[in-house]
Amino acid sequence: MMRTITWALGACLAVALVSSSGLARPKVGDAIHGGKVFKRSSKRPVKVDGAWINAISDSGAVKYTKAGKRGFPRVTSDNVLDHYDVVAYVRSRNSDMRDLMDGGSHVLVASGTMDKYAIERLKERAEVEVSKSQKQGRVFVFYDLGKRSDGQVTLVSPKNSKKRDKLKPNKKLGYVVFQKLEGLRDGKYEAAFAVNKDIEITAVEIRAPDGTVPDDLNRAAQRLVGKGGRGKYDLVKLVGAGKAVRELEKPLSHAFLVGMETVYMYEVKERDYFAFDVE
Repeated sequence: MMRTITWALGACLAVALVSSSGLARPKVGDAIHGGKVFKRSSKRPVKVDGAWINAISDSGAVKYTKAGKRGFPRVTSDNVLDHYDVVAYVRSRNSDMRDLMDGGSHVLVASGTMDKYAIERLKERAEVEVSKSQKQGRVFVFYDLGKRSDGQVTLVSPKNSKKRDKLKPNKKLGYVVFQKLEGLRDGKYEAAFAVNKDIEITAVEIRAPDGTVPDDLNRAAQRLVGKGGRGKYDLVKLVGAGKAVRELEKPLSHAFLVGMETVYMYEVKERDYFAFDVE
């Protein structure tokens, strides 16, 4: 069963660690109060981008709210709790990878860049035209090293070779990717996909441009769970009828195929990285 993340304050603040390369992410903040502080601090709407927010630790995000950088508003409050609340609010308007993947102690914040052969494969086998913004994508790779606090994961940067070396392929659980649903309504909706090592879909979540979770689209999207598969380029069918199914099927299927192609590109780098590794 997927674990549900409950954002809580209190003792967690004491263990917040500043790092951009990966430390345990505490569960913090009051999202409701954070929304009020956010609206006082920013004239812009909250940023809805799962690939962005999931790559940043809570303590790192708080640092950015103090400076008004990396997509966060500048929060002028001297109360650190206000900053954590704003982070909680921003997270609440985005899909959280920890809700999507069942288990895991460490997450490699990686990426995949399509070469011309990948682009040609998608065009020829799936009739998917890859846009410029889709050629490179962030890939969150989940591993189970057997050490974690409930609901927390350790973020690992590929540049941290000491930690990266411990993330062996045989410890991998699966992947989470985020893709814009091009062709759906205004094109600003986002889908989050979780897949296992065999590229079978284990979870899907769709966010509207304002960060809400549309009931109709998400009910339709759940029909993808269990589908997919490594090396498959067929259009992933949404069984059923209704407006949501009709308008969602093609954009969601294309987003999934593009996301998985970035996963395959990451796996090429992974094979190269461990090419001379001896167990």
